Amino acid sequence: MSIEALSKQFPDVPVPILIKTDAIRIGVDFTPRAQQAVAKVNTCFKGYGVFSMDRDRGPVTIEQHIPHIFCLSEDDAVVSTRTTPTSPYKIDYIDGKFSFCDETGPVMGVYFPPAPSWIDQKLDDGTPLQAIAQPSGFDKVFCTLNYYCEYWKRGEQCRFCDIVSFLKVKKREEHGVVTRPRPEQVVETLKVAFREPGYRHIILTGGTVLTHVDKQDEMRLYCDYLSRIRDEAFGGVWWSAYFQVGARPKADIERLHTTGIPALHHNMEVWDEGLWPIICPGKSRVVGREEWVRRMIDSAEVFGKGHILSNFVSGVEMSKPYGFKTVKEAVKSTLSGFDYLMAHGVLPRMDMWCVEEGSGLAGQPPAPLEYYIELEKGYLDLRLKHGYPFPFVGYCRGCTSVDALSEWDYYFVKLPEKKAREAVALKPVAVPVSADGEE
Repeated sequence: MSIEALSKQFPDVPVPILIKTDAIRIGVDFTPRAQQAVAKVNTCFKGYGVFSMDRDRGPVTIEQHIPHIFCLSEDDAVVSTRTTPTSPYKIDYIDGKFSFCDETGPVMGVYFPPAPSWIDQKLDDGTPLQAIAQPSGFDKVFCTLNYYCEYWKRGEQCRFCDIVSFLKVKKREEHGVVTRPRPEQVVETLKVAFREPGYRHIILTGGTVLTHVDKQDEMRLYCDYLSRIRDEAFGGVWWSAYFQVGARPKADIERLHTTGIPALHHNMEVWDEGLWPIICPGKSRVVGREEWVRRMIDSAEVFGKGHILSNFVSGVEMSKPYGFKTVKEAVKSTLSGFDYLMAHGVLPRMDMWCVEEGSGLAGQPPAPLEYYIELEKGYLDLRLKHGYPFPFVGYCRGCTSVDALSEWDYYFVKLPEKKAREAVALKPVAVPVSADGEE
């Protein structure tokens, strides 16, 4: 279906939202001439991320020179590049310009944000900085503290996830990837990255640790990372940052709070009570759904409203054969969960499902576009109802590429910060903390 036809189907949705949502949903493909041309562009290429974000194919490697994001020229929407060889959407290079094309031809111009100056640098031990941290959008750094999730040991990984299978690809390609970078490697990488003008957000993430790493349990391991990053990389002053970690007992959350990290992400992934143990078997066995929800709410009491986030891999609730059969049922279920969490201080967000070859749901069809449009509309209504502003901790329009939620604000709420590329001119968002982590 063409973008023009989609616009007629969804007449109240701006075209850039349709393009961004559907391009993330089903992926794009680069024509040979576009791939040849983009290899010469100074931008960041796919291959070092924590997930492959490629559909119906093996993961793209760094040598293939596929940009990790692209931007729509009309309104600067930042779009995650999810490659799909059979996609009806192409990035082409015509008359010296890159264009987003559908089956009818060029629809809108695209461009690729410039890479930071440190993109090809290495640490003293030869490790590429990109193997530890990657740019995300215009102004965010994505840093992985641990590329391994122990749920994979028992085959209990979340069914949409390809973190370990993608790690194996990166190691096979000899990209210099380290499974678990040492704290000093992380500190040095972030010190270099945040010297770059314009960078102001940071994601810190890592796979679940169920046992011990170097005689440290998960809390001791990650609290050590966070404290050293705070003190050695940022001089005791956290920038706009959040740390993704499983929902923990309240005592552990209080320990994390003493590091001063401004926000946490406890990713629930899917709301439905029947689907949760199917999609997230490890989390279901170790923690349990009711306990996971209770822990998120407890975390919000410690960190404050809007400082506990939870990602939902939107679309997996329609995966086959277990998921909802209709868009109406799926949207109703997920929005009911969003409403409940927002009412209790937890801010859910979405990462649109990418059906990756190395995941347990490989080969699945994506959820319908109608599902995403209705979910995005409903999410905005709920966020405004419960009084959660945008941008929020760790997110702005200039760095949000895996969903279209920021575009709904751009068009329907009229953000004061409209142009994504203008984010590079804004001052960093710093969060001062005392030695005990209190703001």
